[in-house]
Amino acid sequence: MKTIIITLITFLCFNLAQAQKYTTYLFVFFSNNTPEGEQIRYALSDDGFNYTSLNEGRHVVASDTIAIKKSIRDPHILRSEDGKTFYMVLTDMRSSEGWQSNDGLILMKSTDLIHWKHTAINFPTRFPKIHGLDANNLHAVWAPQTIWDPEAKKYMIYYSIGRHDWEYPTNDPRFNQPYFKLYYSYANEDFTDITEPKLLFDFGKASIDGDIVFDKKNNEYVLFFKDEGRSVINPIGPNGGWRTRQGVMRATSKKVTGPYNIEWRHLQKPGQYPVEGSSVFPLINSDDYILMYDCYANGHYQFCKGDLKDFTYVKDTPTKGNFTPRHGSVIHITEAERKRLESWSNLSIAVNNLNKADNISAETKKDLIKKAKTVLSTKSDKHSFDSMLKEIKKALKK
Repeated sequence: MKTIIITLITFLCFNLAQAQKYTTYLFVFFSNNTPEGEQIRYALSDDGFNYTSLNEGRHVVASDTIAIKKSIRDPHILRSEDGKTFYMVLTDMRSSEGWQSNDGLILMKSTDLIHWKHTAINFPTRFPKIHGLDANNLHAVWAPQTIWDPEAKKYMIYYSIGRHDWEYPTNDPRFNQPYFKLYYSYANEDFTDITEPKLLFDFGKASIDGDIVFDKKNNEYVLFFKDEGRSVINPIGPNGGWRTRQGVMRATSKKVTGPYNIEWRHLQKPGQYPVEGSSVFPLINSDDYILMYDCYANGHYQFCKGDLKDFTYVKDTPTKGNFTPRHGSVIHITEAERKRLESWSNLSIAVNNLNKADNISAETKKDLIKKAKTVLSTKSDKHSFDSMLKEIKKALKK
């Protein structure tokens, strides 16, 4: 009996510690359709709905150091199964070059959320033998995300592929509709390469922005996606005459690789069209989830709350000043991780302000900036960031 009680207490303490482990929401996003906006940015929240940007809204990782196109979109972040590593995948794209200019994605890996190793993958050169993925026919590779596949015991990266030979006519003879399908690959152990794409989900019309969440209660995977493209009457499914509207939809499967069964309905706030870039994440210490999506035509983010099946509108998030998010994702972080990021942000802001300071000599300023940039690029601990910040403040007071 004593052994059982001790085991039970240990189990309860472990689960309590796990429940209290995460305290903060980290939102990773890009901010607009310019090269300056197509950068990785961070924001923090205490409640999952209200966010404050780090680094005064400036980028955390410069796109020209990681992307073939020198711009990124649609960052998705995931904490590893052991909790020690972070994975980020992004669309390698510069929208100013056109919506059909994107041929690849980016894989990134970090242990501190600050310093990232990266690999850019161009599909035509990585998969030259796959029919339809040549540079002339590939329309785009969009919005990659990562999830752990417990059967394969690998990280699965899934994304949308559009091809010119899949385009179909619309009621406007001037335009064809790009046809996107969801595909998946597995990442290698180093998170530097992927396997050949395999079909994950074909909606029958264009579908993009897949986001897969495991529903523990119902023991199934839920795929959230956008019914992309011009509004059409869809004769498929039990609801004949159902209309696509560029909204958020749901499909379910017992396996992460499918097949997925479509639910013929939209999940976002009634009447809110178009939306894209949906992301679903659990509330800390709660059974509820947040569904957020980019109301790009109206210039704001919208948040809903629910149980993975049904969601209720909560609020529109103002996107102004330093916080102007577009398609992104959210993870939970610990208090220690939050404090480290805030210390990194404070030092980065101080370096930016130091450049403008006129009350210290040019030589002192140059030396301090060089030293601070070295700390920012090589250190990962709160103490180093705080110490360097203290040194800068001391010099500015003289």
